[in-house]
Amino acid sequence: MSQCTSKILFIHGLDSSKESTKFHAIDADKKYCIDVDYRNLNYVTVAEFYSEIIQKIQPDILVGHSLGGYWALKMSQRFQIPCVIANPSLNPNFRDDYPAICDEDLQHDIPQFAYIELGDEMLDMHTVQSQLEDYMHVEAVAGGHHRLEHPERLNPLILQIEQLLQNHYII
Repeated sequence: MSQCTSKILFIHGLDSSKESTKFHAIDADKKYCIDVDYRNLNYVTVAEFYSEIIQKIQPDILVGHSLGGYWALKMSQRFQIPCVIANPSLNPNFRDDYPAICDEDLQHDIPQFAYIELGDEMLDMHTVQSQLEDYMHVEAVAGGHHRLEHPERLNPLILQIEQLLQNHYII
């Protein structure tokens, strides 16, 4: 039996899928991940897709990595769903139609936690940490890499969010 009893929607990163080590590391029985080909879909199409998926699955917690962290933040705010993000891409540059995550995206009372491995070779996690730490708990660890050396470290953050849900967001 898994530790987490909440329904989790994992949002994978660019060029990733539900085969991601991050998805498989999540210790929950009710976890979902839908493969998305971000490169061939514009921002509006992906936003509509995730909106439909969230309305259908009705997850309790969103978990996202890299570009999935970007989408977890966007959908967390839109649907008032707590989230855990890992090495998020806050300023995706693989397409011109993706707006950067800004302060307005982060200023709210929805529980959100970030796990960051500072050794990320693809994204500047020191800058990400600086941008996020005024808005959420950030667990930053030395070393690691973009794909996450320790994806299992997402589980304690998920359990903290689950506890907040059980206490109705008393933080």
